[in-house]
Amino acid sequence: MHARALVFAATLAALSGLHPAAQAALFSDDEARKAILDLRGRVQLMQQETTQRLEELTRQVTEMGARLDQSARGQLELQSQLEALRQEVARLRGQLEVQSHELATAQRQLGDQLATVDTRIKKFEPVAAEVDGRSITVDQSEKRAFDAALQMFRAGDYRGALAAFQSFRSQYPDSPYLPGVLFWLGSSQFALKDYKGSIASQQALLARYPDNPRAPDALFNIGYAQAESGDRKAARATLEQVVAKYPDSQAAQRAREQIAGLPR
Repeated sequence: MHARALVFAATLAALSGLHPAAQAALFSDDEARKAILDLRGRVQLMQQETTQRLEELTRQVTEMGARLDQSARGQLELQSQLEALRQEVARLRGQLEVQSHELATAQRQLGDQLATVDTRIKKFEPVAAEVDGRSITVDQSEKRAFDAALQMFRAGDYRGALAAFQSFRSQYPDSPYLPGVLFWLGSSQFALKDYKGSIASQQALLARYPDNPRAPDALFNIGYAQAESGDRKAARATLEQVVAKYPDSQAAQRAREQIAGLPR
């Protein structure tokens, strides 16, 4: 197969094996490498065959030259054969040069494509992150979505944060960020005075992740939301539960302060 055709075939092969997250945009890393190795092998085989043929013709030329020196009989015929062989040698040498040039060109083109593959795939490779004191790996898009939502909350854009956390929860239902998503979702709802929604979000966190490091704060936030909504009796019971379950936590200290201000 001609080297340029091989380049095209290798490119099509690379396009057929894309990463699931970007099937229409990426070449396959493995397919591109296989293509360049296959191309290299094919052209090197052609070069080897051409070189062997060239060596054989050179040997024949040498032998004929010696025969011409030894005998004048059949000189014209031998000279004709010798000239034909010389032309064949020249043709093969030219073919070898063309093959070498096309191989170098094909390797350079596929190398450029492979570099593009590597660059694009890196956009989808998992990245290291720390969630609730644990080192994990997550998708880059997942980390960006959580960081963007949290940045909105910290900037005071509670409605934007609420929408972003709700979208994250739907898109990544099994994400390791989900305890934090529920916590900040409830915090956004509290800031918007949606106390019922805030309580529901924090309760979802406690129900699904009872041992999460945010559990004391989530329980405190429930009590605080109950107090703000006017249910002081439920608030006192919840805050006392914070003190009983997490006596040494900062949430317990805040709960004691809130309890002191609540009427009996």
